[in-house]
Amino acid sequence: MSKSKSFLYSNFLLFGVLGVIFIPFTFRNWNFQAEMTQFLFEDLLLGIGNSFEWIKITNPEISSDSTTFYLLILVLFLIAIFLISILQLSGFWKKHQYKIFNIFKMILVYYLALIMLKYGFDKVFKAQFYLPEPNLLFTPLGKLDKDILYWSTIGSSYFYNIFIGLMEVIPALMLLFKRTRILGLFILSGVLIHVLFVNLGFDISVKLFSFFLLFINLLLLAPSIKKIIQFFVMNKSTSLPYLTYKNLIYSKVIRFSIKGIVVLFIFSESLFPYIQSGNYNDDTVPRNPLHGAYEISISKSKGLPENFDIKRFFIHRQHYFIFQYADDSMEDYKLEVLENQLILTDYDGVKIELEYNYSEDDKSLEIKSEVFGWTIYGEGLNWRKMPLMEEDFHWSLDNYEG
Repeated sequence: MSKSKSFLYSNFLLFGVLGVIFIPFTFRNWNFQAEMTQFLFEDLLLGIGNSFEWIKITNPEISSDSTTFYLLILVLFLIAIFLISILQLSGFWKKHQYKIFNIFKMILVYYLALIMLKYGFDKVFKAQFYLPEPNLLFTPLGKLDKDILYWSTIGSSYFYNIFIGLMEVIPALMLLFKRTRILGLFILSGVLIHVLFVNLGFDISVKLFSFFLLFINLLLLAPSIKKIIQFFVMNKSTSLPYLTYKNLIYSKVIRFSIKGIVVLFIFSESLFPYIQSGNYNDDTVPRNPLHGAYEISISKSKGLPENFDIKRFFIHRQHYFIFQYADDSMEDYKLEVLENQLILTDYDGVKIELEYNYSEDDKSLEIKSEVFGWTIYGEGLNWRKMPLMEEDFHWSLDNYEG
C-alpha cells in the first residue's frame, strides 16, 4: 500500500473507531455514551453552528439526522486527520502500524456485529416494525408521511419481518468467526446498501447512521476487494485473508476470554431482553383493555366546541389519546388511565379530566366531561379485521375473491 493510500486508510479506520466511541446509540447496558458525547462536543458543535448563518440548529441533541449529528461526523473526521498526521511522525506508529490497524478493524467488526444483531433481532421479534396502530389504519393513505407509510406497511407482515431480520442476523453472526468474517461482510454490504436506500427513499431519519454503518462495512471489506473481483468476475481461484486478532494476542486463554466478554455483551444487548421478557412477537403482546379505535355513535352536549366535530377517537398503546375530526385531521394528547377516569395532557401541559365507562360486552366506550358538559359514545371497531391486518396468502390469482 502506497504512503498516500496508507494515510487515507488510516484516517478512515480511526474515524470509524471514533464514530464507534462517540456516535450516540441507544444501548440497554451502556447508557453513558450519549452523555459523554454531549459533554465533550455539544458546546463545540453549537459554536460551529452559530458561526455560520446557513447552518440551522433547532435541536441541540445529537441524534438521528440532526444538524449537530452531521457536525459531529465532520469534527470526528477532522480529529482523525489531525491525530493520524501526528502519529505518522511517531516511531512507535511506524513500527506497530499493522497491529494498530488490526485492533481498529476488530473494534469495527464487533461493533458492526452488535448493531446488526440488535436491529436484526428487533425485526425478527417485531419490536422495530411493530403492528400499525389503529389511528394509522384509519388515516387516509395520502395523509401519511412516507416514513410512517413504510413503517406501517412493513409492520403488517410478520413473515417479511422475520425474513429481513434474518438477513441481518445471519451475516452479523458470521462476523463473529474468522473463517466466515469476509463472507459476512460481503453479504452485509448488500443488506446495508438496501437499508440506506430505503432510508433515503422514504425519508427515514437514520440516513446518516445507516451511511456510517455501510462505510465501516466497506472499509473492512476494502482490502479483500481485489480477490473478491478475481473470484466472481475473472473466475480465478483465490484465497481470502482472515480478518483476525490472533497475531495481536498470543495467549489463547486471554484471547478467548476477551472474545467471550465481547460476545456476551453483544448478546446481552441484542437477544437477552427478549429472553428476559419472554416476548418473541410484539404483535401478540397484550394491550391496554381500552386500546383500539372507536367510532362516534352518539354525542350529547350543552354546547360542544366548534372544533369538536370528531368522527373517531383512538387509544394508542404508547399512552396517547387521539381525536380524528371530520376532515381526517388528528389531535393527540398524552394519556393517563385511572379508575374510571382519563387524564389528557396537551403539549402545553394543560390537563383535561374525563370520566369513562367501558363495556366489555359490546366494546363500547362512553366518555363524559362534567366541566365542558358533553358526553360521547364510541363503538369499538374491529381494526384487526381490516384488510391490511389480514394474514391472507394467495399462490394463485384464482384464489382471490371477487
